[in-house]
Amino acid sequence: MTQEQLQGLAALRAELDRIDDEILDLIEQRLAASADIAAQKDAEGDRHLKVRPKRQAQILERLKTRAGSAKPELVAEIWRELMGASLQAQARTDLVLAPCDQPELLEARVRAHFGSAPPIRWAGSTAHAIRAALVGEAIAIVAEPISEEGELRVFDVLTAEDGRAFAYAVGRVAAADTVSGAEPKPQGTKASTDWSPESWRSRPAQQLAEYPDAGALARVERRLAGSDSLVEVADIIHLRASLARVANGDGFIVQGGDCAESFAEFNADKVRVTYNLLLRMGAMLRAASGGDVVHLARIAGQFAKPRSAGTETIGDVTLPSYRGDAVNGPAFTEAARVPDPKRLLEAHRQAQVTIELLQAYAAASYADLPTVHREVGLKEPSRPVSMFTSHEALLLNYEQALARYDDASEQWWATSGHMLWIGDRTRQLDGAHVEFARGVSNPIGLKCGPSLDVDEFLRLIDRLDAQNTPGRLVLIGRFGAAKIAGHLPALMQATKREGRAAIWSIDPMHGNTQTVEGLKTRMVDDIEMEIRTFFEVAAAEGVHPGGVHLEMTGSDVTECMGGSHKLGRADLSRRYLTHCDPRLNAGQALDIAGSVAELLAQRAQQKSDAA
Repeated sequence: MTQEQLQGLAALRAELDRIDDEILDLIEQRLAASADIAAQKDAEGDRHLKVRPKRQAQILERLKTRAGSAKPELVAEIWRELMGASLQAQARTDLVLAPCDQPELLEARVRAHFGSAPPIRWAGSTAHAIRAALVGEAIAIVAEPISEEGELRVFDVLTAEDGRAFAYAVGRVAAADTVSGAEPKPQGTKASTDWSPESWRSRPAQQLAEYPDAGALARVERRLAGSDSLVEVADIIHLRASLARVANGDGFIVQGGDCAESFAEFNADKVRVTYNLLLRMGAMLRAASGGDVVHLARIAGQFAKPRSAGTETIGDVTLPSYRGDAVNGPAFTEAARVPDPKRLLEAHRQAQVTIELLQAYAAASYADLPTVHREVGLKEPSRPVSMFTSHEALLLNYEQALARYDDASEQWWATSGHMLWIGDRTRQLDGAHVEFARGVSNPIGLKCGPSLDVDEFLRLIDRLDAQNTPGRLVLIGRFGAAKIAGHLPALMQATKREGRAAIWSIDPMHGNTQTVEGLKTRMVDDIEMEIRTFFEVAAAEGVHPGGVHLEMTGSDVTECMGGSHKLGRADLSRRYLTHCDPRLNAGQALDIAGSVAELLAQRAQQKSDAA
């Protein structure tokens, strides 16, 4: 290339730079003008959204007609982005998506229509998305058009690639600003339901067993669907009311039990010991805090565990991992490790017997409550203490089969237990476990680990508790003593800033697992340190520390190190009985309860001094 040609090329590039600078200056001017328009609308008391869909459509058509070398698709894409950014310059406007069968495709179509600037979040249901558009700076994206409701109306239509209507945009937009063709349905037509007990099957699922015989699994599911509910809806409602008081700062949850229940080890005495241990711990906490204590047992359903690896290798043999007695057997044999759906029937039977035993112990005061309460200085109880059941909602075939619709409340309930939780490995926003949990009305727990960022965290809360109902959602931190201070503050700040009614609890077990001499164990000092940090962060952020969640047993096991009996390395193998994770023994659990009681007493004193 000659010197003259190089100079000419440099001049053309300089001209492009000049044009780019001018384009950027014009974009800045457009955003500034948009902000000025918003200020004027606010001054006039205009309650409508800042979006002007009809005008935007007219602008796009005019520019596409006027374009020369620029293809209409390019013009549309560029100006969609500019309009989306201009809308955010006027006021932050969220796009709230109602659940659908093709979430990834819907997000892509929404982005193509509104640009990348507007924040997207998912609602728990169509009704929740519409409510967000009715009361906030939000546009609801729903699968079916709705009737007008005050200032709320369908104002735009999102189309698929073949031109058919794919979704509808709903918001507080003036009738004159709606796009042609976005007509509402006649008055009285309701939006269709978007959740059912089986809707999780259309979502990606983690940690589910791969059953070799689909027909056998289907037969078991039908038997479970026709079986008795394990818990009563009235008792679940009772739990939600108790948790609502905790959410308001007037109580504390003590949740604990086996890491995974075992068919072989089940007996009435084991249930009684767990019941008594939780009552003793609860009495200690109530005496320290002066408030209500909600007793939640990890029992009557905790027959399965997620695993970090799908297979296990010993020597030169590799087999599927043991996933809990409801799935397969712990023996390291090929036959034992094959998932067997009939195990779900045994899990149901054993859970049913366990709940009957808990009810009998409560009714008969089997735990000798007056004695327990006198030990910690409480008055003798006037009624039995309620013991609620909880487990991880891991086995969705089982959970779906036990979901029941209640005509009185007009809601779906999971009758496999009073409270369910979603684990840190199955909390995918578009995943099957979140999809199932969002539709049942039980209290739901959400395990929150170090990998959870604030944006995903808030979207999960919106999905699981869109109506922000006290007693609905329990956020269970499980970070580890070394990581909690680096991760919990931002999450607590987010719930405080957003005014969320969810309860904060702490699981100080799962983040503190280590291997000592080939055995998984946990240090009591680490557990206590994570709990102390939890209380400290909660105090700093102005959040109520609402509970503690422990893996423990009333048996004399030696699976965790430390505590008042100072169990050490030499003790680990003496009574190491767990099939999955290491558990606190009764003495260590009471040690932890004593530490929590001290923290609650300090907090109660601080509140008293502040008053």
